[in-house]
Amino acid sequence: MTRPVSVVMPSLDDLDLFERHLPALFDELERRAARDEVLVVDDTGRDQLAAALRARWPAVRVLAMPRNRGFARAMTAGIEAARHELVFAMNPDVLVRRGFLDPLVACISEEDVWAVVPRILLGGDEQKIESWAFLREHNGVLELDQPALRSAADTRALRLAPVAFAVGGACLYRRADFLATGFDPLYEPFYWEDIDWSWAGWRNGKRILYQPAAVVEHQHRGTIGRRVPKDFVRAMVERNRLLFNWKHIDVPALQRRHLAALYRQALDAYLEDRREDLLWLSFALERLQAALAARAQQPAARRSVLEILRASRPPE
Repeated sequence: MTRPVSVVMPSLDDLDLFERHLPALFDELERRAARDEVLVVDDTGRDQLAAALRARWPAVRVLAMPRNRGFARAMTAGIEAARHELVFAMNPDVLVRRGFLDPLVACISEEDVWAVVPRILLGGDEQKIESWAFLREHNGVLELDQPALRSAADTRALRLAPVAFAVGGACLYRRADFLATGFDPLYEPFYWEDIDWSWAGWRNGKRILYQPAAVVEHQHRGTIGRRVPKDFVRAMVERNRLLFNWKHIDVPALQRRHLAALYRQALDAYLEDRREDLLWLSFALERLQAALAARAQQPAARRSVLEILRASRPPE
């Protein structure tokens, strides 16, 4: 019997995205006939989605947040309210393709799999695979690496393989696994919380899998990009990248390289009058103590950061 899934969708006033994307999702759930549910978390703080969604799609459950709390808290509230063990996290700007869910469910049946991510096509472009995603160490800094967004995807992107993290806007995991760890508020209001949560699985000896047989399309930042200034989005991305480094780098030699890299970057930014770079560093330093506290609260790791970097990349 096919295992049922709760599709949890955090949302602001995204009715236009629902009109474009929910029909394909409901077609797929109807085909599966597995008692799946769709739960929309209304994060407007004004309970403005329920009437419109239920009039168009009566099967949709709507959970209204009392006030706007941001992606991580809205997603957490939805997962807490989900009826099924398996949760597919899905942003409203994601369009699913036929047959996307069954390959993900098959992968999660393995106990050491922490999460599974589909082949996420940025803007529907077959060559731009957002979920073919890794981290790399470059001059003492852990950086996001999405090679299929820089150039045409290689043939490895068409095979089931490990990846460093499951993109938070389209991935499948167990409800209990998520709630046991959850998103770290260190990264609020947004970005890098999904990478951090995935890293918790890798640290604990689990795996994140990329399943190319499952395909969805993503209109990147379809919600945030329409409401938040680009400069602020960039600042949060850069700040949270540093916070992730400070929370997770646990190898002394890498720690020394990282501190040297920070010094070089700050000095270069000062000499070259790159004020934005210095501003991003200052934003991160404001949360340094919170990052160190989050680091201290982590359970003992089964893998070091360098071991995870090796394990979370596909073979050549």
